[in-house]
Amino acid sequence: MSLPDGRPISLLANLKGIKDIDRVAGPDFMNEIFRKTSGTCLRHFFLGDTNEILEKLENKIRKKYDLQFAGSFSPEFGMWTSETDEKIIKLINDSGADFIWVALGGGKQEIWMNENYHKLNKGIMTGVGAGFRFFTGDIKRAPLVFQRLGFEWLFRLMQQPGKMFKRYMTTLPFFVVYSFEELILNKSNLPVNSK
Repeated sequence: MSLPDGRPISLLANLKGIKDIDRVAGPDFMNEIFRKTSGTCLRHFFLGDTNEILEKLENKIRKKYDLQFAGSFSPEFGMWTSETDEKIIKLINDSGADFIWVALGGGKQEIWMNENYHKLNKGIMTGVGAGFRFFTGDIKRAPLVFQRLGFEWLFRLMQQPGKMFKRYMTTLPFFVVYSFEELILNKSNLPVNSK
């Protein structure tokens, strides 16, 4: 399931009694990992989006960081065959990637990672949605005030109303229902404090 941003997750965690957890936006996480692995031998593989965006992404990263590129692949849009999955996994495994950045779009990337992570020889897969396009500047990040208030999703909705409205309306109701269910079950499973 794809959520507008990480704020609902951190709020839900707090309601469940998990303290000191906050939102980490995908683009911020990606930049931080690039920064920390710059100048090291750790290798990065980029999966998703178009060849044009992947090329732009690599050029921008090379200007800012000293990263080891393991490779990239822009798969066909739409549904894939198992042969496509095998091809992608082989490319990743042959590349020796330590970090695999997956930008297949919310929902699809999570399903794909869940179905294929066990086929990797090594590496960490992270779903970044539109992260490549945020990095290249093809999609603008929300102003800081929107980010801090947890309304980055609203800014994205204003930029891409057709695409994001449908996504939010088909995923958010599930998030609300599952979150409510989780909170009820969590509360009913709390240990009884007997004195």
